[in-house]
Amino acid sequence: MQLRDLITRLRAPLAGDGYGNERPDWSAATSTPYPADVQPASSTEDVVDEQRTVTRWRVWLPRTADLLASDRIEWDGQTYEVEGDVERWKVRGWLHHLEAVMIKVTQE
Repeated sequence: MQLRDLITRLRAPLAGDGYGNERPDWSAATSTPYPADVQPASSTEDVVDEQRTVTRWRVWLPRTADLLASDRIEWDGQTYEVEGDVERWKVRGWLHHLEAVMIKVTQE
């Protein structure tokens, strides 16, 4: 598997919000770079209810990558959310690589 792109995983620590709840503090997020392969998955546009575009990209990562559904990904100058669970692909019982979908929603 050739991983020719470079993504940056963002992971935010949990911080209290003053009301007894813990929420991710993205201003204190740590970043870790990983080699990856990023390919377009889909793009949709909603112009009836509101002007909104949803874009999804599929990301392939090495088996050593540490990515969670609660993380964010920076790639190509944009920040994306991880959509759904991170998929752990095995070949003959051994972890081979990770796959994830990253999503960006823009509203105008």
